Amino acid sequence: MDSKEFNGTFWLSISAMLLSFVGILTVFCLKSKCKKCNICFGLISVERDIDGELEDEKMMIENGMDPYNIEHKN
Repeated sequence: MDSKEFNGTFWLSISAMLLSFVGILTVFCLKSKCKKCNICFGLISVERDIDGELEDEKMMIENGMDPYNIEHKN
């Protein structure tokens, strides 16, 4: 590849890597059991209601549902 030319394949690859990185960060924030999650030195800060999530999971278990099964999350 000529170093002076950036074609569509290059930009498609770069955008795919960036979107994958954002997706991985999102999954990390959602699966983290921390109440407050800071990424990139506070650039992205997520504060979660862990008690509410635990209550939801507890109610699902009491009703015979699997809280970790994706089909029941909707």
